[in-house]
Amino acid sequence: MHSCKVHSRSAVQVSAAEYDAQYKRVSSGLFSSALSKAQKQIMQKEHAWEKQLYQDEFTLPLSRNMFGLFTIPVYINHIRAVFVVDTGAQISGIKSERLAHFQMKKAPGSLQIGSIGGKMRDMQGLVADSMQMGALEIRNMAMIALDSSDFTLRFGNLDLFGFDGILGWDILHQLDFEMDDIAKQFLVVKNRFRLPYPNMIKGGFPCILAKRSDGGISLFGFDSGSRVSWIGESAVREHALQIVHEGSAMGFGVHGLEKMDLKIVKEWTLFVDKAEITLKDTMTGRVDLFEHFTFDGVFGNEIFKRRRIRIINSAGMVLLA
Repeated sequence: MHSCKVHSRSAVQVSAAEYDAQYKRVSSGLFSSALSKAQKQIMQKEHAWEKQLYQDEFTLPLSRNMFGLFTIPVYINHIRAVFVVDTGAQISGIKSERLAHFQMKKAPGSLQIGSIGGKMRDMQGLVADSMQMGALEIRNMAMIALDSSDFTLRFGNLDLFGFDGILGWDILHQLDFEMDDIAKQFLVVKNRFRLPYPNMIKGGFPCILAKRSDGGISLFGFDSGSRVSWIGESAVREHALQIVHEGSAMGFGVHGLEKMDLKIVKEWTLFVDKAEITLKDTMTGRVDLFEHFTFDGVFGNEIFKRRRIRIINSAGMVLLA
């Protein structure tokens, strides 16, 4: 059975030379401009929203639902909603069955989205006149419609998933924020520290530079909208990781639950900031999210279970202990 063990240790630093080498590897091509291109595709023109941050720091309640997804309260067109905090989603979205309730407008375009299992689907573009999250307000916000059949699991009249939409990396990459699974809080913070050794590259997906036991660097995405982590098959081959099983399983991603063929990797230990992360019996999954490089794996939200993770986008730093 899969497990993710995280232990605190002294900080592991990524040198400037190591960072520069990885930055050159990933920063060309679509990775750096993926978010703006996605918004342009939805709006069918260059898109600019209006951002208002009414105070530098604020706190929201953070809840974990029965599927291991973290949710926060937001307001769409001044109507309260519950959104999953999903760093793995390029663009924020709302369930199709809730569009009328939130007074959403259709955008002229759509966006093709790939899932954890490799399925591609066109998602209708939307526009929200206002999205408020604590002291942050975004006006004229491009979004996508999520197929409600993929994100609804009912028991009588109760939707067990219990959320209206997802808050994606399009919003989260603009913030310095913390997800605290101890105090159950989502915090937007103002960075007051000098962090000279960045370990994250900004782009269309959070890209963490994780150290391996051999001292090398592996590139890991971070998907807070996934409960579990996964490893790329190319990394399995490159690092001679042991496969203990082959089969299929159900995975949850942007297209809901889907069946995936996979392998199970016995064990891999990686280091991020002050955290030693050991993944055991971990599935393989899709890591070719951009055309010119592949991730070695993707961390799920299990890496900060009963812990805190701070994403300092302004300094390119992930803090985890």
